[in-house]
Amino acid sequence: MTVICVIFAVIYEFAGHGVYSLRIRFLWTVPLVMLIVFLALGKINFEPYIQSLTFLRLFAASEIARNAFVGIVEVYGTTSSKAVILLIISIALAASTVVSVIYCAIKRRRTPE
Repeated sequence: MTVICVIFAVIYEFAGHGVYSLRIRFLWTVPLVMLIVFLALGKINFEPYIQSLTFLRLFAASEIARNAFVGIVEVYGTTSSKAVILLIISIALAASTVVSVIYCAIKRRRTPE
């Protein structure tokens, strides 16, 4: 996904004749950060947190979509109310990820091994 975001940014910047958005230029950082989080979570016993992993992937996808959309809109010098909707979706998925991790941790603590 990181490679796809880099290719998208390069093609978009090339087609934009030098006009670019920082959101698009650094779009690749979102999946890279998620990869680092996945690798860090892989070091621990992540099996009870599989549900959280789904929310984390959805959050990463929504952030990529939001940043690409807002970046494209910024290049054209306009605004859109849809950016707020995408921000709300991203915040909801981030909150779902946090709640899911906390729930799984509490459930795991209560379950005797």
